[in-house]
Amino acid sequence: MEVIMIQANDIKDDNALWKKYFETKDLSIRNQIIDRYSYIVKIIAMRIRGVYQQYGDVDDIVNEGIIALIDAIGRFDLSKDIKFETYATIRVKGAIIDYVRKQAWTPRRVNKNKKLVENAEKELSISLGRSPSELEISNYLKIDVSEYNKIILETSNSSLLSFEDLISEVTYKNLSSSSDLSPEDSYAKKELEIVLADAIEKLSEKEKLIISLYYKEELRLKDIAGILQISNSRASQIHSQALLKLNDNIKKYIKE
Repeated sequence: MEVIMIQANDIKDDNALWKKYFETKDLSIRNQIIDRYSYIVKIIAMRIRGVYQQYGDVDDIVNEGIIALIDAIGRFDLSKDIKFETYATIRVKGAIIDYVRKQAWTPRRVNKNKKLVENAEKELSISLGRSPSELEISNYLKIDVSEYNKIILETSNSSLLSFEDLISEVTYKNLSSSSDLSPEDSYAKKELEIVLADAIEKLSEKEKLIISLYYKEELRLKDIAGILQISNSRASQIHSQALLKLNDNIKKYIKE
């Protein structure tokens, strides 16, 4: 990730402004900080416009970014060894992507079916004490297995951003590919790596294996299904479940 750095003529004045804001919480001072860093939002909105151009105009995206910037100002901790530009870039990117995900159009039928399957999996997992099989979920929903498989494929295809897209936009891949990282970039990269590694460790053994085979070994889900001796739809289901868990962990990290 290329962290957007402010071109301040007087760093001391900038630090004094931050200090005064945290001492007084004066909204006029906060507004000065917003004005000073608002360019971060505009640049990010323009750089990733290819991601959202079908789901919102620039003004809507900038508005969401400004809201995230205000939130970042309120949450920023001066005592931590990280510059505000780095912190704000991560928070604003995360907020914009989250907004785009919510705006992406998905047929109501698909969303409804997705919720039905998720509720069935949850209820059966509680009652059985393990992950339910395709047949058990199908019986619970009173549909045949082929219809269940169709729902899984539809919900998998309806996602706007995959896990790898999200990580890339929130800095993980961009930071990983950079050979000349600033201390702030290195700090952000290290934190994201820790969060991601911890999230992966919390997955089930089968989920971890599928994530490894799909993203590291770059195997197709069809091939992974063959290796694990499970159906294609079951491999897709496990893959989707793993992504949801990992996405949740990354989003929680962004919002902290």
